[in-house]
Amino acid sequence: MWKDNFEVIDFHSHILAGVDDGAPDLQTSLDMLSALSDMGVDKVVSTSHYYNSVETISSFISRRDEALYRLERHIKENDIYMPEIIPASEVRIYSGLWQEADLSRLCIGNSKCILLEMPYDHWSDWMFNEIYAINSKGFVPVMAHVERYIGSVPQKTIESSLLSLDVLVQCNTDFLESRASKKFVKRLLSKGNLNFLGSDCHNMNSRPPKMTEALEYVAKKFGEEYLKMLMQNAIEIVSQK
Repeated sequence: MWKDNFEVIDFHSHILAGVDDGAPDLQTSLDMLSALSDMGVDKVVSTSHYYNSVETISSFISRRDEALYRLERHIKENDIYMPEIIPASEVRIYSGLWQEADLSRLCIGNSKCILLEMPYDHWSDWMFNEIYAINSKGFVPVMAHVERYIGSVPQKTIESSLLSLDVLVQCNTDFLESRASKKFVKRLLSKGNLNFLGSDCHNMNSRPPKMTEALEYVAKKFGEEYLKMLMQNAIEIVSQK
């Protein structure tokens, strides 16, 4: 079984209580982590939403780290086995993001990778310029949930314009639930244009953790070694010191 042969990483989640529209409380955080553990997940990248129109980076990081501390303290004090949590953020792209002095604080763990959320409507040239500028500063943009844009943004724009930039790409593991997204993600996988898988879980009801079906799909269609490669991509990011 693939989950016995290599570490499994959930590269996109909203498990921290009260930080964004994800887990509303500590118990939900624990339930989500427990569910992911049952699916064989070893590490979870906690990508709470960051919107510059709402708060500063410092304010966001303070709230995020406090929520992470409370969660990890509870896990330790109660001697509960849970997947390791990697602090990160999901940053809604905005003009001037590349100029932020604290940009590194939004990155995934100790890496230079930053998860970016694009708009769900028209993509403008300034967005591509922003991504290019972020990359030019030595950071590595990661496009979040690539399959969620295909309903409003032409697939040609996604593949030829954005993927031609020096970015990494993440898709949600619920891509199987839509025929269009399944077809799109399958094409990305076949071309080697997909780097990470993440549940993008927010709660235990409307957006619960889902990993197993997608992992099994990749292993069946593209081989266990391909799935291992995707997990290794994530391991290399979250293991950086």
